[in-house]
Amino acid sequence: MKNILTSLLLSFSIYGFSQTEKKNDSIVKTYVNDLDEVIIVKKKETYVQKSDKMIFNVENSIVSEGGTALDVLARAPGVVVSQDGDLAVRGQKGVSVMIDGKLTQLSQKELANYLKSTTSSNIKQIEVITNPSSKYDAAGKAGIINIIMKKSRASGLKGTAFTNYARSRKNRTNSGLNLSYNKDKFNIYGNYSYTFRGEEERKNFDQIQFQDATKQEIATTNHQSSITNEPLTSNNFKIGTQYEISSKTNLEFSIDAKIGRYDNIANGKNILLNQLNQPEYDAITYNNNKEKWNDYTYAFSGVHKFNSEGKNMSFDIEYETSKFRSNQFQSAKNQITNSSIITDDRRGLIPSKLEVFTAKIDFNNPIKEKQNIEWGFKSSIKNNDNPSVYEFYQNNQWEVDASSTNHFVYKEQIHAAYVNYKYQIDNFNIQAGIRTEFTAIDIIQKTLNTNNKSDYLKWFPSLSMKYEVNENHSFHTSYSRRINRPDQFELNPFRFYNDPFNYYQGNPNLVPEIANSAEIGYSWKNLLMASLYFNQTKDVFTEVYLYNPDNNTTVTTQVNIDKSYNYGANITNTTNFYKWWSLNTLFNIFENRFSGNTANANAITPIVTYNLNLQNSFTISESWKAEANAQYQSKSNVGVFVRDDFFDFSVGISKQVLAKKGSIKFNITDVFKTKNFNIHSDIGLTNIDKRYNLDSRVATLALTYRI
Repeated sequence: MKNILTSLLLSFSIYGFSQTEKKNDSIVKTYVNDLDEVIIVKKKETYVQKSDKMIFNVENSIVSEGGTALDVLARAPGVVVSQDGDLAVRGQKGVSVMIDGKLTQLSQKELANYLKSTTSSNIKQIEVITNPSSKYDAAGKAGIINIIMKKSRASGLKGTAFTNYARSRKNRTNSGLNLSYNKDKFNIYGNYSYTFRGEEERKNFDQIQFQDATKQEIATTNHQSSITNEPLTSNNFKIGTQYEISSKTNLEFSIDAKIGRYDNIANGKNILLNQLNQPEYDAITYNNNKEKWNDYTYAFSGVHKFNSEGKNMSFDIEYETSKFRSNQFQSAKNQITNSSIITDDRRGLIPSKLEVFTAKIDFNNPIKEKQNIEWGFKSSIKNNDNPSVYEFYQNNQWEVDASSTNHFVYKEQIHAAYVNYKYQIDNFNIQAGIRTEFTAIDIIQKTLNTNNKSDYLKWFPSLSMKYEVNENHSFHTSYSRRINRPDQFELNPFRFYNDPFNYYQGNPNLVPEIANSAEIGYSWKNLLMASLYFNQTKDVFTEVYLYNPDNNTTVTTQVNIDKSYNYGANITNTTNFYKWWSLNTLFNIFENRFSGNTANANAITPIVTYNLNLQNSFTISESWKAEANAQYQSKSNVGVFVRDDFFDFSVGISKQVLAKKGSIKFNITDVFKTKNFNIHSDIGLTNIDKRYNLDSRVATLALTYRI
């Protein structure tokens, strides 16, 4: 089977075309020249390589149409998305996500829900920034992913309407409208989208507990299986206005709203066998988790130009308020009447309120013709209130579970300042900067009447250089120091139950990860880009699990281990076989190496992993285009787990209609149903095997019309 998949991988690929930057850092734009009513248009390329980032022009990808932001991220270069929505770049977790250049303040779980409810039709570009300059927030040890939304600047009334229908195991649909009106010095814009995402997943979880380290004698064997029904509904809208006070000053105000709900209804079985392979517990399980959220962001920003030489000042002020609520119910009915294991029905109410205030100011000051200094300040204040209550049904009444109930309050302040210097000498460009961030955290557990405070000041240098030998050959190198802070969900010690036997519990003792990253690369014309990279991270977050045989429960949490090393090579190649066929190859090979003990083992065995993404574009005619995408990733480390290799093959076709104002697109993702998420761990006294049969094969029909 693997040989067949490899052959297919080498034969088919998705639309792609990658280029590298020119001296003036202006890569690929859309040029429109009016020559006596003759308009020449050069289309943006799907993939663009710059010295510090890779740009994925989503609006050019047929396969990405009709999906969600999370689906699109899974197709971005170097990005891998886990079953739970965790993001990794070049095999590393700890990725910061920005929307239109603004850092999101959501926890990983909340961010995954938001990305699942954001339609890809509203996304213009995705930037994968592996070594950001000091101008960016230092958060994210693996770098930054910046999602740029569509926004029209054309004069008059312009817009786009879209709708699509998709079918996987369940129905999926989303529709929306983007409008903008520009006249003279005034601009108003807005967008709205409705998303319904039906999803069904099939999960198997096997766990073997051994009596001693030799693993010769089994203590217990546990088999769990479930089929989930996971409908998600969201309504997202944004409205804003821009006004040009003068030729030098522009102001903008916007309101962004995200309202949604998500259900996870799972029916399954749980069987526990003793050392004699006899059933001690055989239960029919039921889990119902209903989540609702509403998030509103109010933003005010502006730009003032001091002169025509590029000296300017910009500012951004944001206030975000978010409410999240989860209602859980779990039950397990043991079919063995004489069993000593008894489980009670459980229910949980998990509300959360988040408030974030952010303000920043940036200055750009050209010193001479080829020198420039950027500097600025930023402050963010975050408050999260999470009073969670769990109850179990006993003696014909609901009783509070004191071991799970907790009122958690998280307060965080981050104050930053940076300076960034740019200098160009002939064909040599250098950029050096330093950023400092002061962090103050206050963790209050009202139920336990405890209060943990911490504060620290960290410095984050960055350096990048580029030398262009001639117009065909160039070299670049970069370095940055970054931080990955645990979010409020990872620090909160409350229990989040996946089912009556498995729950996640945060660790309030987690300390931030500190990463040092370096990269060196070479570019030949616009056809070949290659780079070597290295990352060392201290106090690495690692997921661990602890099994309690007395009540057959497994708790998953995170701990810090000493260090990790991530190193590898990345190659991007573009080949134009014919005018109607272009091939883009993205290849990444890396290894993650860990040092330090975990709660389960003395060491984590490193694995060399490679990811190959072959992408093709076919221009059938002026109005017909087609794509095919083949991606393969070999076995890889996921903390203490090992993920199996996976393969994904997707195709799409599009046609322009209605005098080129409209388009019809049809695509199928994961055609051969080979993109599963299977992970294993056999360290310590426990072997764990998780197999997820994902709802990844989706057929989508999408319609778009430009007003």
